[in-house]
Order: sequence, then structure tokens, then C-alpha cells
Amino acid sequence: MKASLIALLLWLPGVAWAADAIYRVVGADGVVRYTDKPPHPNARPLQLYAPESAAAQTAPARARAEVVPEALRKAARFAVSVESPTPGQIMAADQVILAASVMPGLVSGFTLTYLIDGQAATRAPVQTLSLRLTPSMISVGEHRLQVAVRDDRGQELARSAEVRFSVVAP
Repeated sequence: MKASLIALLLWLPGVAWAADAIYRVVGADGVVRYTDKPPHPNARPLQLYAPESAAAQTAPARARAEVVPEALRKAARFAVSVESPTPGQIMAADQVILAASVMPGLVSGFTLTYLIDGQAATRAPVQTLSLRLTPSMISVGEHRLQVAVRDDRGQELARSAEVRFSVVAP
């Protein structure tokens, strides 16, 4: 099963460029198949996009890239969670690494703000899912961490649950 899924994922992009359209068909037996033949007259093809370099992007690709943040802002509900530190974790001040996960993903135009004890850990929001703190950025003691997702206007779209952790001298 796993091998056929990997083969499909490797095969599908190549087929998408070779065929005019690709259709996803779920059979009566529940098995998913992909074909270049429409299963019925009103079938709609899958929307697959080939990766393009910024220099080679077509006008429609650039338009899609510009629409993504606005579409996500209007339609998506973000979920953000703290991955590191774990609740109650004790970390040395010279080894503090904060990490978050974001669903549906952190795309261009969106940033994260790491909040330690209610204050931003960096001067500006970042576009990275992990952040290493230097000892000058965090004091020894107990702390609370939350991570917020922000759009390109700075509006907060989601915030993680609070995680409590401790920092000790290196």
C-alpha cells in the first residue's frame, strides 16, 4: 500500500504535464484511480500546478500567488500549536529552541509571532517554524509561550494554547 502511494505521488506530476487533464475517480469498491479520460460528461479535472521559478512564472501563476494570501485570509481557519518546548520542559538558557506547527501551513504573506510571557520574542514577526533564542533573549525562570499567526496586515488570525516551561542557567 505504502509503495503504491509513493509510486502514485512520483507518477502523478509527470502525467499531469503529459496529459491535458487528470481526473480522480473513486470506484464502487472505494479504490481511488487517476485517469486522463473524464469519467462522465460533467467531470472537472484536478487542478495541478507545476512548480515554476519566480523568473519563469506565467501571468496566471503570478495571479494565483497574489490571490493565495487574500483567499486564505477570507476562507481558511488556521490552527497553530507549540511543538517545542513541551509543557513543563526544563531547558538550558543557551539551548532554548521554540518550534510551532501551523495548519494548513505557513505560506507567503503570513508570519508567526512567538510570545514569551505575553511579549514578542523578536522585534518583528518571523516566517520560520522554529526560533533559537540566545541567553540574552530569555531569562532564567518559569515562562509561558504562545505562538500567533498573523497576515500581511499584522492582523492576528490564530493563537496557540499556552505552554509553560522553565529555563535554567547553562
